[in-house]
Amino acid sequence: MEKYEKYLRRLCEYLEWAGVLGILGMFFANLIDVIGAKFFKWPLPGALEIISFSQIIAITPAIALGLYMGTHLSVDFIVEKFPGVLKKILAIFVSILCLVLAILIFWEGLKYAHSLKLSGEIGSVSKIPFFPFVYIFAISWLPVILYYLIELIKHFKGEQ
Repeated sequence: MEKYEKYLRRLCEYLEWAGVLGILGMFFANLIDVIGAKFFKWPLPGALEIISFSQIIAITPAIALGLYMGTHLSVDFIVEKFPGVLKKILAIFVSILCLVLAILIFWEGLKYAHSLKLSGEIGSVSKIPFFPFVYIFAISWLPVILYYLIELIKHFKGEQ
């Protein structure tokens, strides 16, 4: 199990670089827009859309790495006072709920991206199609799904 977890963590670290590219995209779109508007009286057409699309690329691929690093919020102060068996049952229940939620987000994201592709929805100014960014959003949930599957297996094996 540790081997799979190591591979998944490495995948999440690679996906984090996609997030870095998204942040750089936001930065450069904003920079070009401000310099163009202030000095040349020509703002970047569709800058707001480009920045919004870049935010999707910046945020969603890093979700799973945040799980591994423990940077997501959790409320543990009440659960810590429970007996061990109840803690384990709650941990399994929470992992199952998170897994189901991640699967639903993944599935609905894929359905939405497909519908956007079929409809040909594009940005009003930038003319960039929406569907690739929704596919990125949906696919970014696969490592989250695998993370919670590994968590459940570890709970049932008694490793946690």
